[in-house]
Formats: sequence, structure tokens, C-alpha cells
Amino acid sequence: MKKFKQYIVEEPRIPKKPGQPDKSDKHSDLYTDEDPKGTIHGLKFATTEDAEESVRKIKSSGRSHAHKMQAAIAMEQRARVMGKTEAASVYRKFINSIKKDK
Repeated sequence: MKKFKQYIVEEPRIPKKPGQPDKSDKHSDLYTDEDPKGTIHGLKFATTEDAEESVRKIKSSGRSHAHKMQAAIAMEQRARVMGKTEAASVYRKFINSIKKDK
């Protein structure tokens, strides 16, 4: 009996071209940092402990409410895409809590 490998076909990442607007639909940027100046460094999602530590970093970052929300949403999406549902739920809980604060 022959063994067959299953291949997962993923959409390739489309990098941003020079001169292309940041919010253009023509590029994908879930894993790229197009504005490193405002980045909250050291955010992780591999484990629930990493996610909880990252939420603490986001809370204490001193950034605006919108910036904190954006960072948490990006990390929640990354965790969910990678199948880290527990880490994603930590971010989702934080997102819901800061929604109520505003």
C-alpha cells in the first residue's frame, strides 16, 4: 500500500511594495512589523504563561487604549491561526476587559 503525504496549501505572504499605503488590501501583514517605532516588544503566544506575561506588558506599556487594543487583537489572531486556543483566549479575555473600560 502506498503512503501519501498530505500537503497544506497556504496563501503566500504578499509583502508591501515601496510606496504602497499601509492599509492597502494588496499586501498581508499579520506577521510583519511595518512601523517598528511604536511596537511593544517581547509579546508571545506559545503558552498561556507567555500570553499572560504579554498581557501584563501591554497593560503597562503606557500606550494609548487603541494601541493596546491593536496589539492584543494581533496577538490573539496570531495565536488562533497557530492553533494556540488557550493563549488566544487569554488575549480575548483581555480585549473584552478593555472594551468595557472605554
